[in-house]
Amino acid sequence: MANKKTTGPESPVTAEQQTGSPGAEAPKVFTIEQLRDEKKVKRAVFVGVCAAEGWKPGKTVTEKEFLEAVEKFTSAPMSGAAKKEAGK
Repeated sequence: MANKKTTGPESPVTAEQQTGSPGAEAPKVFTIEQLRDEKKVKRAVFVGVCAAEGWKPGKTVTEKEFLEAVEKFTSAPMSGAAKKEAGK
């Protein structure tokens, strides 16, 4: 029974794999180091993004997820304070 597939929380099957339609292509994932080199993200920004997101070396993400994290990090105020909306 060692080969039995489970769908519980300990299952290696992710939620994305379970909900995808048959024949749908899975999103391509890359290591964060590959994306850093490909997108020419400077080392300081890369380290900051990794710290802010809690990413460790070798983490795999989609290109979209990586770029969103970089944008979120680079557009955040240096003080760390949340931006106030103009109308409030």
